[in-house]
Amino acid sequence: MVKNPVEDLGWRTERESIPFDLPNRVNSDSRRIEAGQWFMPIRGANFDGHDFIQASVDKGAAGFFFESRLREQLPAELRKLGIEVPDTTKALQDLARWWRQEIGCKVVGITGSSGKTTVKEMAAAMLHSIAPTLKTEGSLNNELGTPLTLCRLTPLHRFAVIEMGARHKGDIEFLSKIVLQDIGVLLNVGSAHVGEFGGPLKILEAKMEIAAAPTAVYFKDDARIDEAMKRLKNKTLVSFGRDPSADVQLLDTELDGRGQVRLHFSIRGQKQTVTSNFYHSSFAINAATCLAIGVALNLDPKACAAGLQTFQGVKGRFKVHALRHQLLIDDSYNANPESMKAGLSTLRDAYRQRKTCLILGDMLELGDSSESAHRAVGAFCAQEIKPAKLLTVGPMSRWIAEEAIRTGMPADRVEQFDRVEQVIAQLPAFWPDTELLYVKASKGIRLGIIIDTLLTP
Repeated sequence: MVKNPVEDLGWRTERESIPFDLPNRVNSDSRRIEAGQWFMPIRGANFDGHDFIQASVDKGAAGFFFESRLREQLPAELRKLGIEVPDTTKALQDLARWWRQEIGCKVVGITGSSGKTTVKEMAAAMLHSIAPTLKTEGSLNNELGTPLTLCRLTPLHRFAVIEMGARHKGDIEFLSKIVLQDIGVLLNVGSAHVGEFGGPLKILEAKMEIAAAPTAVYFKDDARIDEAMKRLKNKTLVSFGRDPSADVQLLDTELDGRGQVRLHFSIRGQKQTVTSNFYHSSFAINAATCLAIGVALNLDPKACAAGLQTFQGVKGRFKVHALRHQLLIDDSYNANPESMKAGLSTLRDAYRQRKTCLILGDMLELGDSSESAHRAVGAFCAQEIKPAKLLTVGPMSRWIAEEAIRTGMPADRVEQFDRVEQVIAQLPAFWPDTELLYVKASKGIRLGIIIDTLLTP
C-alpha cells in the first residue's frame, strides 16, 4: 500500500490524491518555484510566505501548504489546491522526519565548533564513491535548512551526511529529533559562540546532544569529550585522533613540498594510507574523522581511503584549482588571525617548493587588535612563507605590507591595493611568473571576485 504523508501526519486537504514523494517536490522559496513543485510558505520575523501563495501557483506550483489560521482568507478554489497544517515550519520538519524514516538510508549527523562543512564535504565524497549519498548543501544546517535537505532524499540514496549547527543549548537535540541520525559525529569543542552558550563546558553539553544517535564518532584527543562519551550508556563509540587508543589513529603525515600528501593511519590495528593532491593543516585529522565514520558504517577501509582521494576541497575554504600552468588556492570564504595563520602555515608546509604569490586582504571586526593582528601576518609572510610576490587589498592590509617589508621582504615584491578591482586589472602582469596563487581575506573584501575571474574561460 502506498503511504500518504498527509494521512500519516494528520493534515487536512480537499485534494483527492497526494504524491508519495511529496517531500521531493517541496520548495520554500517562491522566487524559485518550478512547475510541479509544492510551495511551503514560511513565516519569518519580517515576512510571511503566505503572501506569495498565489504567485507560486501562477508560476506552476502543483500545490501549497497553508496554516489553519488563514483558511477563511484563501479563496475557495485556491484552497482546494492546498494542504492545511497548524504551522508550516513544523510541517516542514515533520514531513522531513517522516520522509527520512520512509527512505531508511544510513544518516550521519555532524556537529562541532569548527570544520563541520569541510568534514561534511569530505565524508560525502568518500561515501558517494561507494554508493549514492545525499549531503547538506552549503551551510544549511539549522531548523529550516536541515529538513529541506532531508526532503531531497530519494529511494536511491544509501547514505546521507547532514551538517547540524547550534547556537544555543538544545539546538542539536531538536535537530536530532528530525534527522534521527544513525551516527552522530562530534568533531571538536572550541570557543565559537561562547557568548551564546555561556562557557566552554556549556558548549560541550550542547554538542554532546549529537550522541542521541545509536553510534557516536568523536575526537579522542580531547579529554573532555572522551570522558563525556565514556559516561554514555548503551552507545557504540568510535574514536579518532592521534591518541594510540583511538579506533582510527593518525600515525604520520608525509608532504612532498608541492602539495601532495600521504597520510598514514591505524584503523583498529590495520595500517591504511590515504594519498591526496589536496592538503590543509586540518586535512589529516578530518580524514581520520571520515575513516572513523567508515568504521561506524562497517565499510571497507580501503574503499573509504580511495573515496577520500576524490576530495578536492570546498569553495572558498582552501579549494585547490589546477589551472594550465599554475595552482590557484581559493581560501577567500573568510579570514581571522587563526585561519590566516593556518592557511599560510599550510602553504609553508605543503607547497614550499612552489613559487608563490599571496593576495591577502583585510581581516575585519578585530577591534583594537586589528593593527597588531595584521602586522603579525605580514611578519609571518616575510619570515616563513617568503613569497615571490605579496599583494595586499584594503586599508588595514597596509599593515601586512608594511610589516612584511620591515621584517625582510624586498619592497619591490610587495604591492598594496585599495580595492579588489585594482588587483584584477594587474593580474596579467604578475600571474605568469608564479606557480601558485593563494587568496584569503574576510568576505567583505570580496576577493572571491579574483577566483571567479581566473576560473572563467
